[in-house]
Amino acid sequence: MNEKQPVNHAQRVGKVANLTIFLGILGIILSILALTISKGLTQRGYGFSYLTIGLCMMALGYGIRYRSKYCLYATMVLFVTLSCNFFFKFFIQHTMYLIFRFALCCWMSFRLIHTLPSMQILIATNVFPDKNNRFMKLILKQK
Repeated sequence: MNEKQPVNHAQRVGKVANLTIFLGILGIILSILALTISKGLTQRGYGFSYLTIGLCMMALGYGIRYRSKYCLYATMVLFVTLSCNFFFKFFIQHTMYLIFRFALCCWMSFRLIHTLPSMQILIATNVFPDKNNRFMKLILKQK
């Protein structure tokens, strides 16, 4: 019986930090592809501006990983702003791709808002977020 155990505060903040870093890396890769190869990605909004946003996401993710509440607030503002941007663009262009990006940013904003109390507890108890990655554990366990 594989019961789901509640996620502790260090794991919750660590997962949000890893997710922010992942989305930043994904944005950087898609922006580089848009600048070099794909005109379709350029038309969807990737390029120099989203390359900058991706770098900021990655930097803020590492800031969250090292227990900076200001990075958590800045990341929350970034994703709420991106959500509003994609929602506004959806009313102009009416594409499903924008709905997907809007939903992803809203979900990430929701995760960040729910991480705020956990971050405050980590700061009060002087504990750092969990830096472990479950995929690396799986790979190391198989060897």
